[in-house]
Amino acid sequence: MAAVQLNPIIGWAAIVSAAATLGTLITGILFFAVNEKFGKANDILSVVQVVFMLPVAMAMYRLTRSGSRVLALTALAVGSIGMIIVAVLQILLVLRAVSFKLTIGAVLAAGAVIGIWLILANALALQAGPLPWGLIVFGVAGGVGYLLSAVGFYLGEQQHPLFYSGSALLVVGYVVWATWLGRLLQTSGV
Repeated sequence: MAAVQLNPIIGWAAIVSAAATLGTLITGILFFAVNEKFGKANDILSVVQVVFMLPVAMAMYRLTRSGSRVLALTALAVGSIGMIIVAVLQILLVLRAVSFKLTIGAVLAAGAVIGIWLILANALALQAGPLPWGLIVFGVAGGVGYLLSAVGFYLGEQQHPLFYSGSALLVVGYVVWATWLGRLLQTSGV
């Protein structure tokens, strides 16, 4: 496969998204365990996480479209829709235009859609061959984590073990994947 030239700024976007993801874990734990005041910080970091994820989705499309343009475009569309839904709902939550109870179902569903994007985009990268195998494993793990955390929350909210295990898998998988991918994009290693 011929090398795809991408703007190294997209690498920074991936790293910022990874850092915001880690921040959502920390503020989420503080929100549920310490004080609800951490909720607003969590919501703001969620917006940063998905807004900076959008250029990463475009980069994954450009990296994987040689394998199957239709599937790569489908992955881009699915992921972008999930990211935009999360961003808009979280912005509305920060502005207090909607309540947490009103948005949580849609945010979780959109998060599951982001998980589907991560799994599909990394499966396409495996087929197209532009990324290291280990990186793809972390991307798929992050996608599975998104799915499991949504299912766990639906089953028992934040007390459900599937929510905790899915969230841990999401954070580890996505943070490692986005940071590693970001470094590759910065150094034109893909």
